[in-house]
Amino acid sequence: MSTLLPTRRRLSLGLALASVLTGVGAYTASAASAATAPSPIPLTSAACPANLTQGEADGCVTQLQLELNLTGAKIAVDGQFGPATGTAVRGFQSSHSLTADGIVGPATKSKLDAAAAAASGTTVDLRTQCGDLRTGASGACATTLQTMLNTFGAGLGVDGQFGPATDTAVRNFQASHSLPITGIADTATKNALYDSTPTPRPSGPIDSAKVLNAAKSYLGVPYVWGGGHSLRGEGPGPSLGTCDGYTGSIQPCPANTTAGLDCSGLVRAAFWFGAGIDLANGGDTTEQTLDKHLTPITEAQRRPGDVEYFGTDAHNTVHVVLYAGTDPATGADMMYEAKETNTNVHYVTLHTGGYWYHVSA
Repeated sequence: MSTLLPTRRRLSLGLALASVLTGVGAYTASAASAATAPSPIPLTSAACPANLTQGEADGCVTQLQLELNLTGAKIAVDGQFGPATGTAVRGFQSSHSLTADGIVGPATKSKLDAAAAAASGTTVDLRTQCGDLRTGASGACATTLQTMLNTFGAGLGVDGQFGPATDTAVRNFQASHSLPITGIADTATKNALYDSTPTPRPSGPIDSAKVLNAAKSYLGVPYVWGGGHSLRGEGPGPSLGTCDGYTGSIQPCPANTTAGLDCSGLVRAAFWFGAGIDLANGGDTTEQTLDKHLTPITEAQRRPGDVEYFGTDAHNTVHVVLYAGTDPATGADMMYEAKETNTNVHYVTLHTGGYWYHVSA
């Protein structure tokens, strides 16, 4: 089903929460100087460009300046990436064995997040100094967990509070590392954080196999109305949903208490983690059909990795599935789908009769 919460409201909710999260905890030392700057947005969130460069002006730059100041810079926090911020970036890069080009790409973001947490005295060893971490945890252990998850692209505000966004990030990390998807940073999850090597977000031409593998990793995740849409400032992937617009037969509405994905949330996560593309920035099915990465095709042109939307017309839709191709064992055309409340993401025989699109970079 389609998530009915308007995009503008979803984005305002996400950015407002990002402001709250990044304005406290590890980053309060510079919060006062940022009073008139755009609300900070985590550097590795989907809302920030892969590369921050001079001329950028937004909450991503606010967060960049806050973190640079924690690591020794003394620049105004105004959300404007000007010459002074560029100089501070190059200074940080030089001191951390990075290419000093003034461009804040994935490697610089990762080292800056870690350095900012370390500078605020919040880094601990999760394996020896912390027990299992779950929703409700707070303090240095939660801060270090968030910082480490950000090196894997979580895009969290580092506030030392294990809330819904951190739960989502843990589940995404577990799914991508073949661990039980519990949302609890247990021994196996913590060991994987230390033992795994972060990989850059995919870019360039789309590899449908990676997209489909990302979708496959969510098999068994519950369907949740609004799940996967960054309603609370988290990135793509399983999350709490919303009961706004919920019309399901399961009562009371479980979306506020269960982490999962709805149909467009599943497709969003598959393309984000498999191709580095955030379809409609968390929008619903209709908004996804308008995304610049989608090109209409006929059903006869479909191939694995294409998406099929169902509705009254090609841009007024209520459901979406991801075409998985022909199963070699059965010869049947298959799909990945998050169907409805009280079911899980599944791999089933393809339903046809919808509107087909190919997704390209």
